[in-house]
Amino acid sequence: MPIDEGWPRVARRAVAGLGVQPGELVQVRDQAGRPEVLVEMLLAVERAGATPWLEIEPPAYVRRLLAEGNPARLAGWDRHRGELVQRIDRVLVLGGDDLDVADAPPEAVAAWRAARHRVSEAEEARRLPFLLLAVPTAARARQIGMALADLEAAVLPAMAVEATTLRGEIDRILGRVVTGRTLTVHSGAGCTLHLTLAARPWMSDDGAIDAEDRAHGAIVSNIPAGSIYTTVLESATHGQLCLPQAGEACDVVLRFAGGRIADIAAASGADALRAMFDRHSGEPRRVSHIGIGLNPYLRQPLNWVLLDEHIHGALFIAFGENRYMGGANESSLNVDYTLPGATLLVDDQVVVRDGKVIV
Repeated sequence: MPIDEGWPRVARRAVAGLGVQPGELVQVRDQAGRPEVLVEMLLAVERAGATPWLEIEPPAYVRRLLAEGNPARLAGWDRHRGELVQRIDRVLVLGGDDLDVADAPPEAVAAWRAARHRVSEAEEARRLPFLLLAVPTAARARQIGMALADLEAAVLPAMAVEATTLRGEIDRILGRVVTGRTLTVHSGAGCTLHLTLAARPWMSDDGAIDAEDRAHGAIVSNIPAGSIYTTVLESATHGQLCLPQAGEACDVVLRFAGGRIADIAAASGADALRAMFDRHSGEPRRVSHIGIGLNPYLRQPLNWVLLDEHIHGALFIAFGENRYMGGANESSLNVDYTLPGATLLVDDQVVVRDGKVIV
C-alpha cells in the first residue's frame, strides 16, 4: 500500500483495536521519535472523541535525560505520572528502537528504572488496555539492512490487516490446541523444553482488545498482530532451550530446573545475558508465556522481535512478568525472543514443525 495511505490506516486500526471510546483519556507513549507517525496517532485518538496525553520517550531522549538528569530528581520521575495513570483509560505505545543505556550513569539508570517500574505497577493494578505498535525507524532499517521506505512497504500490510481477517486462522489453530495440557519445544541442537499448562487458557492476539480478552486477563495487544499464546505453570518448566539470538548473546542454550533458568551458555554474550536477567527484580528467569505467530503477511524474519514473533509458524517465548495476561509471575522484566525453525507439540500432537504450521 502507498506509504502516505498506510499510516492513517494503521492509526485507525490501532485506535479501533485499543477500543478507544469518546470522552476517554488515552496515553500515547512515543518511543519511536517519528513526528509524522505520531501526528497520525494523535489525530486518530481525537477523531474517536478521546483526548490524547503525550509521553515522549524515544531512546535518544531517554539517554539524554539519564546523562544530564540528577539521579535524586530522576527518583521522583513518577511523582505526577503516577497520579496521571489513575486518570487514563488506555495506553498506546509507539515502539521504535531498543533502548541502550549501557553508557548512562548507573545511579541515574537505577533511579529512573525504579520510577518507571512504579508507573508500570500502577498501570498493571488498574488493568489498563495496552497496545504496542511497531514503528519502523531509520536506525532500525539500517540495522536490518534495508531502506526505511522498503521496510515500511514490507510491514505496513501486516500492520493494517483487520482483526476479522486474522481471526479465521487464529480460531482454526486454537481449535487444535485448546484442550492441551503439556507443551514440548524442540529448538535444535538436541534442545528439548517441557512446559505444563495445567488449566492455563490459550489466548489470542488479533490486534483488538475486546471484552472477552479482558475477561480472560488479556489486556495487551500488538500491531502487527496475529498470534496465539499461553502462560505456563511457572514452577514446572524443565529441559533446555536453544536461542540463536538473545539480545547481545548468540547461539544460546538455556537450561531450566524447577521452572527457572538455572544455567546460561552461549557462543558469545553469555555474561551480558546473565547480567540482563540479574538486574531485574521478582522472577525474571521464569517463562512468562509461549506462543505461535499467525500473521499471513509476515513470512520472512527481519531480526526485529516484535515483527518476527508474528511470522506465520514462528514460535516465541517470553520471560518475566505475566500477571497482565492472567499468570502468576511478578518481575520487572518482560522480554520476548523468537525461536526460528522450531517444533512445537501440544500433548503428543505436532502443531508446528520446523517453523511451519502443519495442522
